[in-house]
Amino acid sequence: MRTQTIGERFAHERRLLAPLPVEPFEIGRLLTPRVNMHGQISVRTNRYSVPIRLAGHQVRVMLFASHLVVYHKGAEVARHERLIAKGGARLELDHYLEALAHKPGALPGATALEQARAAGTFTAVHEAWWAAARRKHGDAEGSRALIEVLLLHRHMEH
Repeated sequence: MRTQTIGERFAHERRLLAPLPVEPFEIGRLLTPRVNMHGQISVRTNRYSVPIRLAGHQVRVMLFASHLVVYHKGAEVARHERLIAKGGARLELDHYLEALAHKPGALPGATALEQARAAGTFTAVHEAWWAAARRKHGDAEGSRALIEVLLLHRHMEH
């Protein structure tokens, strides 16, 4: 038969508990992949994009159950939902804009563009603006104009 309540037992046990850590505890797995020439890192069996300017650099990745966060020199540079299937790629169009500005002809066939369309981040408004820019300026200059507008999204609201 118990002589103490749960509350009384906890009050006694509370004095024996260690204090909580001051700094947060990361529950993810730390990885340090190198960014390939395509601006991608391999994590487990999948590829994820990072800004193309980091090609050749080593980055720090915190891998969690549902997502991953990529850091370079202590700053977050990418965040992706984790892929479940093996051999997949999750590419962010924004990560490739500087490279596409130099080669705007690569934009129409870019895998990152297709993924942005599928995710709904490259909208019908973007498509219409791009089509109008290509009609007015030609394919290459119209694409370059769109890329410049997409680059503005980094500093300005929609």
